[in-house]
Amino acid sequence: MNIKVNLKSITAIDGESLMETLVRQHQMTDNICNGRGTCGKCKVRIPHRAPEPLDIEYQKLSGGELAAGVRLACQLKSSEGMEVICGSAGSVDRKEGLLFAVEKISGQHSGFEQRNLNLEPPSLQDERGDWDRLLAGLQEQQPVSPALRINLRLLQNLAPVIRQNDFAVSVVLHNNEIVGLRAGKEPIPVLGTAIDIGTTNIAVALFDMEKSCQAGLAAAENGQTRFGADVISRIEFANAGAGNRTLLRQAVTDTVNGLLTKVCAAAGVESTDVYKAVIVGNTTMHHLFLGMDVSFLALSPFVSVCNAALELSGGETGLNINPCAKVQMFPNVAGFVGGDTLGAIFGAKELLATGCHLLLDIGTNCELYLQDGPRRWACSTAAGPAFEGSGITYGMRAQPGAIERVRMDEQRLEIAVIGGGEATGICGSGLIEAIQQMRQTGIISQQGTITDPSDPEAAELPVALKKRIREGEKGREFVLSYSSTGEDIALTQRDISQLQLAKGAVCAGIRTLLDIAGLTMEDLDSVILAGTFAAHLNLASTLDIGLIPHTRLRKLKTAGNAAHAGAVKALLDQSAYADLRQWADSITHVELGGSAAFSMYFMDSMYIEPCKI
Repeated sequence: MNIKVNLKSITAIDGESLMETLVRQHQMTDNICNGRGTCGKCKVRIPHRAPEPLDIEYQKLSGGELAAGVRLACQLKSSEGMEVICGSAGSVDRKEGLLFAVEKISGQHSGFEQRNLNLEPPSLQDERGDWDRLLAGLQEQQPVSPALRINLRLLQNLAPVIRQNDFAVSVVLHNNEIVGLRAGKEPIPVLGTAIDIGTTNIAVALFDMEKSCQAGLAAAENGQTRFGADVISRIEFANAGAGNRTLLRQAVTDTVNGLLTKVCAAAGVESTDVYKAVIVGNTTMHHLFLGMDVSFLALSPFVSVCNAALELSGGETGLNINPCAKVQMFPNVAGFVGGDTLGAIFGAKELLATGCHLLLDIGTNCELYLQDGPRRWACSTAAGPAFEGSGITYGMRAQPGAIERVRMDEQRLEIAVIGGGEATGICGSGLIEAIQQMRQTGIISQQGTITDPSDPEAAELPVALKKRIREGEKGREFVLSYSSTGEDIALTQRDISQLQLAKGAVCAGIRTLLDIAGLTMEDLDSVILAGTFAAHLNLASTLDIGLIPHTRLRKLKTAGNAAHAGAVKALLDQSAYADLRQWADSITHVELGGSAAFSMYFMDSMYIEPCKI
């Protein structure tokens, strides 16, 4: 039979594994464990019709890799017509976790239209005003609404613009308003941006609205983090001083503008050519970006200033885009469940099409959405910044130098570092996997306590691992990576507690929602994990440590940064944005604050073990 490897046809033998085929055909692939599936190194990508992952692949691969079609060559059987990408070409870049499948979205319903006109110059016989002249020219070329509007900024400059090139003018229309106006008949570049304002990180995607293609993508830490790691601490800061809300607004605006500058420069375009922005974020981020009062968000009954969908101008928001651009803010649901939840729902719409599903948008502020046919519930729980690597002794964002994978056995400890080289810290995915492996090997107990190496019960610990337990400045710790500079990367008892608090809050939120809906984990068709953190998470670890109540591995799916993908869909298709308010009204908001059930489940979910309910 014939298969294709990196677009080259090779011959495979019926019944042999893909690994055997690659080895026999001298194709480059890692084969450390000789095909037993224990090393997880023989990664290949099946770009089309990838088979369902096996349990061992859930153990060895991240959620993002599984979603992108990455599999283990030693676990696959070669089949006629199989297409395989291996080597460096088969790797999954971390940025792919930001957006999945957005290239499939058409931009023909974005609401934009461009017109090129030759207007009749005024004369003694034609004394119409310039605006009437422009409106008539548009109407003559193709009918427009008599209620067509024009931004005051454009109206102020209309007279010199239309005369600059002998009354030849190019016009950009968005729905029922003129948003762009230039002298001459050269096409105006029309760009749009989708912005996800997360509590810890912000992502910006730039799109060519006429070609419906992505022109740039960038992410950075939210500048507000210096004022507090989570939404509660930022609300407290905002309320502590008269000018603090302004500082928070400036911090997030500066971050977004820095990313806009970066993506526009990389694409070789001007930021003034951005005529539309769609923004998602949780309720707190939404309010702080707009400079709104957050005083009552932190007080029961946790009331926001505005939950409605908003359409503003670029000039009003302070974004470095065209001042006449349309800026659309996703509506909030209620309380701390914001527009990012609706964004995630729309971003993962295909996965939520029918059936009973639980969607988790995991981050510093974790949103949970439960759907059972037409019944819908949502809640928010403050997981804290541990999932983002913040608040951990050697924690860091998922960037070069961060430990992202950990494997332990009786002989050794293996780590994977983003970008290779020496570890300088650990990110959220590495933290979860490290704690799962520490529990599995007996380094920590189910209560999360690091084992005392001098305790007689520690005699059964592998020597290679036991020697990594030591007393540090903050008490007992476990060394993950020894450093040539003496700054070893270790997990402390407090670090483990931070993870327990975060995962306990998420698990308790899930259990509370299921109770309210009268459902069990067995009733769910899928559990969908959204967010960039989830895309690089080992899904089996989430069950092993009790982050998610126990269920079949095959029910776990990932959707990348679904909230950002939802913003992209709304950017390119205005009908999607129009549906948001109706969808938000259909969701029953569940407030976990003061819930006795949540408090009970939270305490019960602190153990580092599978949560069987």
